Amino acid sequence: MDTFASLALATEPPTLDLLNRPPYKRDDYLLTPQMLKNIIFQALYQIIVLSLILFFPHLFGLESSLGNNSTAHWSEKDATQYTVLFDAFVFMQVFNEINARKLKNHEINIFKGFFNNFLFLFILAITLVV
Repeated sequence: MDTFASLALATEPPTLDLLNRPPYKRDDYLLTPQMLKNIIFQALYQIIVLSLILFFPHLFGLESSLGNNSTAHWSEKDATQYTVLFDAFVFMQVFNEINARKLKNHEINIFKGFFNNFLFLFILAITLVV
C-alpha cells in the first residue's frame, strides 16, 4: 500500500510556487521540522485510535475478541473487531496520503489541485476499493 502511495505522491505535478523557490542547500536536512511534526502526530494518532479499537472495542460498539487465541473457536465477533481495526488503519492511511500532498504551514487547503493528478486519484481509488 505504501508503494502505491509513494508512486502517487511522486507523480504530483509541480506548482508555480515549487518551481520558483530557490534550490535547497547541499547540507539541508531531508526532513523539515514541519514534516517531522506531521509524521509524529500522524503516528500518534494512528497508535491511539488503533489501540482504542483493539483494547477497548466497547467504545465503538464492538465485542472484545482478545484472549481468544484458539482458531477452533473463531467467531463472527472476532472477525468484526479485526475487520474494523483493519478498515480504520486503511482509512487513516488514505487520510495521511491526502494530507501528505501539502507540507507547508500556510498550505491549509489539502484539496487544492486535487484533481490535477489522475494517477494519484486512480491509486487512491484502488486503495479504497481493494
